[in-house]
Amino acid sequence: MKHIFIINPIAGKGKLQENIEKSIHHELKTKKVDYEVYFSKSKDDIKTYITNKCGDNMQSVFYACGGDGTLHEVVNACIGFENAYIGVIPCGSGNDFVKNFDNRDYFHYIDSQVNGKAINLDLIKVKDKYTVSVCNIGFDADAAFSMHKFKKIPFITGSGCYIMSVIYNLSKKLGKELEVIIDKDEVLKGSFLLGVVANGHSYGGGYKCAPLAEINDGIMDLCFVSNISRVKILSVLGSYKEGTHLTNEKLKDIITYKKCKHVKIKSKEPINICIDGENFIHDEIELEAVKDILKFWIPEGVRVQAEKSVYTTQ
Repeated sequence: MKHIFIINPIAGKGKLQENIEKSIHHELKTKKVDYEVYFSKSKDDIKTYITNKCGDNMQSVFYACGGDGTLHEVVNACIGFENAYIGVIPCGSGNDFVKNFDNRDYFHYIDSQVNGKAINLDLIKVKDKYTVSVCNIGFDADAAFSMHKFKKIPFITGSGCYIMSVIYNLSKKLGKELEVIIDKDEVLKGSFLLGVVANGHSYGGGYKCAPLAEINDGIMDLCFVSNISRVKILSVLGSYKEGTHLTNEKLKDIITYKKCKHVKIKSKEPINICIDGENFIHDEIELEAVKDILKFWIPEGVRVQAEKSVYTTQ
């Protein structure tokens, strides 16, 4: 097994990459481990690099050393290659995917990484892409689109950028008129403040949008919030961040939460859609849960979080 560390030099403002490279060489250069370190140059470069490496027919673990966007690119480049496994060393702005695991500090330990093992996890298919964590639309997607305005500000973290972008978007028109078709037979129609279709439970640097989501159950979690006033948004966001919005009695009339395997979302006009933090514009998308398609390399000592408690949902 070859261990290939793909480092995104600009993820998380580039603060941890040098230390990660040093740790890799320090831990592995004297051990009998076949490894390689590669600094990516662009999204297309990641795909080209992985495609060329997989052509060697060697069993390899490709570690996405960056944020959720870097992991998204590595996963989508590896899908379809039987000899490719995907690992992650989180050093981005949000790092929400690893929040679905217990003992996640071990993701930073190179020795635990190379002594890990392969497990199967789910993904969400969206058009010709696969989503690792969350696909979101509405107010929060608009906020994700605007985050670049604040990422260059010194000392602002990923969650800080998101909060500033949220405040910025409060000044704009709220609500998207949508038709949401769930498992091809249930239809939601109306004006929605925001909506997510999730594989993992968190996004946006720690907002626990889908607290019941599991990355290995073969099911997507859908959470849509009806359009509300600006005054009420501020009270909702706190609960939404903590993942308590499903049990908050004050929010039960505006929250729709479903477990499903297929979702189609239609809008009368093109809207912002955010997939693992990557931004797209569509007026219609279909999402499908794909079980066990991700060949994930889990570090020694790390565990997928246990099954969530069952809440009563709409």
